[in-house]
Amino acid sequence: MGIAARLTGPLIVGPERHAEGVRRLLASFAAVPPGEPVRLAKKTSNLFRPRASSSSPGLDTTGLTRVVSVDPDARTADVQGMCTYEDLVDATLPFGLMPYVVPQLKTITLGGAVTGLGIESTSFRLGLPHESVLEMDVLTGTGEIVTARPDGTDRERALLRGFPNSYGSLGYAVRLRIALEPVARYVGLRHVRFDSLTALQEAVARIAEERIYDDEEVDFLDGVVFSADESYLCLGRRTDEPGPVSDYSGVTDKQAVFYRSIRHGGPAGSVVRDRLTIRDYL
Repeated sequence: MGIAARLTGPLIVGPERHAEGVRRLLASFAAVPPGEPVRLAKKTSNLFRPRASSSSPGLDTTGLTRVVSVDPDARTADVQGMCTYEDLVDATLPFGLMPYVVPQLKTITLGGAVTGLGIESTSFRLGLPHESVLEMDVLTGTGEIVTARPDGTDRERALLRGFPNSYGSLGYAVRLRIALEPVARYVGLRHVRFDSLTALQEAVARIAEERIYDDEEVDFLDGVVFSADESYLCLGRRTDEPGPVSDYSGVTDKQAVFYRSIRHGGPAGSVVRDRLTIRDYL
């Protein structure tokens, strides 16, 4: 099954439906009683800490969960703030493009990754999610939507700089325009074993600078530490070369989950190879 055939639902909604979602958001903001905290009304969270409950009505973001548009020529996408990375990836892959950084949890939203920071295996060469943001619309505490852009007013530029890692204290991202990069159909993986954490750290530093390991390009850099004397770097390379791929989705055998496949019994420097589709890898 091709990538395009795996799309489900209206992932790209267009500007008119986006404008309707913004109207609902603003109406819900106006309905928050004076003195009550402002929060997003959503059923799920990727926070791994307890959070105080609130009885105040939340902001209606139900119309802000998709991609507005994709420009394959400019390699950009306009994305609603509550769009999950799973939906964002499914909207861009048919164009042969991906977001610069795709966090590991599928339900992380683009707005959340920018306001709370995120990181993944492309970060060694492309930075953090906010570094691919070209401009964004932010709902501020006054109920005003401000378009933050690098060539805007002092206020707009300051908001663009200050928004990352602000955790909602400066407002909520309503729309973000992000840069995209080309992908290949597959990711070829090398799982390289290390028996020293110092050696692993030195290899990471070299790869980050040279983007090559053992004369082979590295597009994705990840790793797993099982113990002080057994760790692995997972080095990915974009490729269109045909061949078999692994599938770790829906496995019933607990030994067949992905992170267990990394582990092998060879000496330091030994390599086990694997291949995934780009979608499964992301």
